[in-house]
Amino acid sequence: MNRTAFLKFVVLCCLATSAVSLRGQEMLGIMNSSYSGITGATLNPAVTVTSPYYFDFNIVSGDVFFENNYLYLAKEEYRFSRFFSKNPDFPTHGTDNSMIAYDYYNEKDKNAYANQRFLGPSFALTVGRSSFGIVTGSRMVMSTRNVPYDIAKFIYEKLEYPPQYDIQYQHTRNIYNAQMAWAEYGFNYSYVLKHLNSDYWAAGITVKALKGYAGGYMFGDNEDYMVNDSLIVVNSFTGEVGYSLPLDYETNEYIRDPLFRGKGMGVDIGMIYEKKKKGSLTDQRSKKLCSPTYTPYDYKIGISILDIGRVRFTENAEKLVFGGVPVNWQPTTGYSVYSVRDVTDTLSQMFYGNKTDLIQGHEITIGLPTALSVQADVNYYKNWYINSTLIVPLQFSKSGLRRPAILGIAPRYQTARFEASMPVTLYDWSKPRIGLSARFLGFFAGTEKISGFFHFKDFTGLDFYAGVKLSLSKGHCHSKGTENCGIEEYKLFNKH
Repeated sequence: MNRTAFLKFVVLCCLATSAVSLRGQEMLGIMNSSYSGITGATLNPAVTVTSPYYFDFNIVSGDVFFENNYLYLAKEEYRFSRFFSKNPDFPTHGTDNSMIAYDYYNEKDKNAYANQRFLGPSFALTVGRSSFGIVTGSRMVMSTRNVPYDIAKFIYEKLEYPPQYDIQYQHTRNIYNAQMAWAEYGFNYSYVLKHLNSDYWAAGITVKALKGYAGGYMFGDNEDYMVNDSLIVVNSFTGEVGYSLPLDYETNEYIRDPLFRGKGMGVDIGMIYEKKKKGSLTDQRSKKLCSPTYTPYDYKIGISILDIGRVRFTENAEKLVFGGVPVNWQPTTGYSVYSVRDVTDTLSQMFYGNKTDLIQGHEITIGLPTALSVQADVNYYKNWYINSTLIVPLQFSKSGLRRPAILGIAPRYQTARFEASMPVTLYDWSKPRIGLSARFLGFFAGTEKISGFFHFKDFTGLDFYAGVKLSLSKGHCHSKGTENCGIEEYKLFNKH
C-alpha cells in the first residue's frame, strides 16, 4: 500500500467515516397492499392473519436500495443501461482521470444508506383465528451518518485538497458508519384478538435467528485535526472501530470457513385495527382452511416495531479503541503497509507507542436497524385506496445500523387480480420522491424513486424491487361441484 492509500485508510478509520461508500428501501408499493401476505410481514407481522389469503407462499422477492447526499453522477452523463453492461463505460474526470462521480461540496453533513434484501421461500397459513408462517432471507445494510463535509472531501480527494490545508477542524458531534451482511430465518405468528361487529383487532410477531456473514462499524466524537502537504495533526480523537471479515488479517487472503462469523436474534412485533365493511359476531371455524370468508375494510391502522435485536460476532473479530491521544503523522516518513495487520500495528504504534494496545477485544456487536412504523390505509371509493406510512429510526447503540426516516403516502387501485400504486415519499425528512409499483396475479415490481431510471436529474441513488408468489384465497375452495380454487389465476372477476 502506497503512502496516499495508507493515509486515506487512516483518515477513514480514525475519523469514523465512509460517506463515499455505497451498496430497497421499504417496498411501500406492495407492503401496504391488502394482498401483501407474508411479504408485508416485514413491515407489520400482524398482516398475515388479516390477509384475503388463507395460504400465501413467497417464491422469491428482492429489493435493492441506495441513497446518499454527497456523491452523484451528473445527469448529462448518467445512463441507467450502463448498470447492465458487462464492461460499463462511465465518463471519467479529475486530475488523474479516475473519478466517475462528482461531489456536492457544501457544509451539510454527509449521509448514506444502502439496503439489499432477499426474501427467500416463505409462507403463511391461516387456521381459524391464527396464522402460522416461516420466513427465510438474507440482508445487507450499510448506514453512514453525520460525516462533516471537510472529512468527506479529504477522503474523496485522497487528502490532496489544498483549499482545506492549514485549517484546524473541530467536531464534537458523533459521526459513524456501520454495515453488516447476514442471513435470517424464523417464525411468524399472528392472531385475531377481537372481531366484534365491524371492529377487528389483530397482533403478530416474527422471531428470527440471525447468522452474520460479515460486519463492521466505526464511530467517533471530539475530532480536532489539521492537514497540510507534509503533516497530519490529530489533537484529539475518541472513537472505536470494530470488524469481523472473511479475511486473513496477516495476508488479506479470503477465508471461506467459517461461512458465518456471528449470530443473534431479531424480533418484529405489530398490531392492526380494521374497521370492517360489515359486522360479524362469530369466529369463522370450519373443517376446511379455505372456507372462512374475507371481509374488506373501510380503513385500517397498524403500528409495529421492526428489527429489534443484534448480531454478536466472535469469529475473526477485532475491536480497536482510540483514546484521544494527540498524534502527528508525517507522510514523508513512509510506511510499509500490505495487510490489515500492518495497518493495525502501525496505528497502535502511533497512538499507544506499541503494536498491541490498540486492539482491545475480539468480540463485536452490531445492532439491527430498529424502527417504529405506523401505517394507515383507507378504502375511499370502490377499489381505490390511499395509504400513509411513517417509519422512524430507533438507534440504541453507536455500533448499530440506522434506518433512515420515511414518510410516505400512496394512492392505489386494487383488485385481487391487479393493482397499481404511486408512492410519494419524503426520505430522511429532506428528499421528496415519486415511485410506481404494480402487481398482476402473483407477480409484482416497483420503485420508490422512479427518477433513478432516467437522467433528468443528477443520480444519487436507486430503488427497485420485484417478486413472485402463489396465493390461495379465503372463501374459494377447490372441490368438485363447488367453488373455484383460490389460486389467483382462477379469480379473474373477484372485485376484492
